[in-house]
Amino acid sequence: MAQFYTLLTQTGQAKMANAIALGQLIEITHLAVGDGGGSMPTPDSNRTTLVNEVRRAQINRVAVDEENPSWLIVEQVLPPDVGGWTIREVGIFDADGDLIGYGNYPATYKPTLDEGSGRTQTIRMVLEVSHTSNITLRVDPSVVLATRKYADDAIAGHAGSRNHPAGTTTAQGMLQLATSEEARGGTRTDRAVHPAGLKSHVDQRAAGQQQVDAGEEDNIFVTPKALKQWNKPATEDISGLVKLATALAAQQMEDEEAVLTPKTLAEAFKGGNQSVGGGSGYYRLPGGLVLQWGLIGSGSSGTTSFPIEFPNECLHVFTTEDNGSGNHHHHPTYNLATNQFQWRCGNNQGVNSAGGSGARFFAIGY
Repeated sequence: MAQFYTLLTQTGQAKMANAIALGQLIEITHLAVGDGGGSMPTPDSNRTTLVNEVRRAQINRVAVDEENPSWLIVEQVLPPDVGGWTIREVGIFDADGDLIGYGNYPATYKPTLDEGSGRTQTIRMVLEVSHTSNITLRVDPSVVLATRKYADDAIAGHAGSRNHPAGTTTAQGMLQLATSEEARGGTRTDRAVHPAGLKSHVDQRAAGQQQVDAGEEDNIFVTPKALKQWNKPATEDISGLVKLATALAAQQMEDEEAVLTPKTLAEAFKGGNQSVGGGSGYYRLPGGLVLQWGLIGSGSSGTTSFPIEFPNECLHVFTTEDNGSGNHHHHPTYNLATNQFQWRCGNNQGVNSAGGSGARFFAIGY
């Protein structure tokens, strides 16, 4: 017979039989170690306590042996700060505090840190039962320590699973591949586009563009850098991607990358030719030049507002008056502002005197 072994206690046997009959579970919660009172004890199924218990704590795990399905492996990790005794006996307790299994243990001294040889030690107890499915485990993760094997197995299981954080624009992670429909839709921000999906909705026409891939691989992602190299902007020599200019951008004539459509070209000119009413209006030319015209009112002098304000400066204002006799008089203008100008009559008679048809102005600015 083996020198070291474990037994179900009579209490454990009774609880096991009752659990099997009623379909219930025995909840294993604690493992205790003892020094056997200074000598190696012989396991006895009649025991209800350890000979001399020195420590009892919650277990780390209960597992079924892979090669022996009737063996339960119960583990507890002893931290470096406990010890100062020799372990000769072990026992497991259920949630009711009853001793379920008892066994002797090879004499092992557990040192403490203050002895200069503190170490973390795993105590493993193997108990043979008839129905391992009737044994369950309760673990408090805030007080137990994991064994190296348990940690390695957990890490390996996680690495092989799909339970990982999703990738974002600021952190790497797992991403699901987009379908061709999702790639064409362009609304999913949590999917990755692969070349085959990208090829299904982007027609590569530009000669000399860099290929991302042949477009047949399903497991190669398209990075922003590769996509940028593939979708190069158009130049004077190579066709490529372009952006459309607005009518305002066309009038400003500064954007070297945007192109005009016939509609925006028409809007660039038509949008500036505005009739304000009463014979006044303005015209915006591409490049920023603005032409304005209108009536200046009556009297020998006055202030006239432009139909619109010049964005930067009024360069010059010309005035002309028809006095009704075929003579046209020009009136001096001064204090030119972006929104108005001042004028006075040069014939000392005043605008609209002697049956004239009125005076008009023409202004240039930008």
